[in-house]
Amino acid sequence: MSLKVLVIGGGAREEAIRAAVSKSPLCAKVVFSDAENPDLVILGPEQPICDGLADFYRSNGIDCIGVSKKFSQLESSKLTAKMFMANNGIKCAKLLPVEYPEFPQVVKMDGLCKGKGVKVVYNQKEKDLFTRKISPNRYFIEEYLEGEELSVMSYFYNGRLINFKPARDFKRLSAEKDSPNTGGMGAYCPVTLSKIQQEKLNIYLKKLETALIKEGADFNGFIYSGLIWARDDWYVLEYNVRLGDPECQAILANLKNDFLDILLNGTEPEYKSGTGACLTVAAEGYPDKPVKGDEIIIPENDAVIAYKSGVREENGKLFSNGGRVLSLCVNAENPFPVLKEYAEKIVMAHKYYRKDIDIN
Repeated sequence: MSLKVLVIGGGAREEAIRAAVSKSPLCAKVVFSDAENPDLVILGPEQPICDGLADFYRSNGIDCIGVSKKFSQLESSKLTAKMFMANNGIKCAKLLPVEYPEFPQVVKMDGLCKGKGVKVVYNQKEKDLFTRKISPNRYFIEEYLEGEELSVMSYFYNGRLINFKPARDFKRLSAEKDSPNTGGMGAYCPVTLSKIQQEKLNIYLKKLETALIKEGADFNGFIYSGLIWARDDWYVLEYNVRLGDPECQAILANLKNDFLDILLNGTEPEYKSGTGACLTVAAEGYPDKPVKGDEIIIPENDAVIAYKSGVREENGKLFSNGGRVLSLCVNAENPFPVLKEYAEKIVMAHKYYRKDIDIN
């Protein structure tokens, strides 16, 4: 088997997927449009998945890795996800009345929000400011859970769940508790869990698999579980129907065996020693008003890979063109010092990256 593979999406996550797929002996060529008649399509971002693109390809006889439109509501409607969890005995934060008086609490926009539609609010003023910001979108209020967060990427393949090692991402722009949420400022994989945490994670993942089968999931695609360790168990904070960004880059950096073989044949993932990590280089002003137009010069380095996201090319030069500009990835025993040293050498006038993040 030697396939032409099309990866939908233009971000750093999709660049990492293309790089992983292109290394596979199962891949003849990575193509960049439908006009090249792909044998397999892998969907990256949430919008085309939630628009039903996976269903479209499959109905036209083209193999596609992507969640169906029906099950994409696990991401596109957080209230639908709440009902899915309630119907299947999966623990999550309790819904609260909109006028609930005790703080902190969590305000969540019900819909696709690219990781920026959630905020922990500590008083009524913060709550009013954020709800006005996301208006007129529908939102709801959840109880605040405090604990270690975990990102678990799973691949639903022919009626069973294949789980990648857990990752941890850094959502806030900085370490400050009132710092805005972003699409992700960095991630690493694997995360070391205690015995009880791993046992409880196994129980949760089996529940998720059972729930998907019971509710008739009929796709090969990714499910992202955003979890938090609270009250001596894992609670679901959110579902996505795609690989995380930047968790995907960290997982693929640590993955030892053939990623495309996993997708096509359901092979269990194997891992390198050390830790896969990703550090996001963003533009100053991100997430609200990122500075654009800086020329970027990326130094050569055999160990670190720089995947491009918010970048445009003009006359052979690179310029910043978005909020998250680059994903720097490496697999090493102590990866973040390596990534921060490399980030410092990148020429970009208004660059920003978190200097505090590390394996924890």
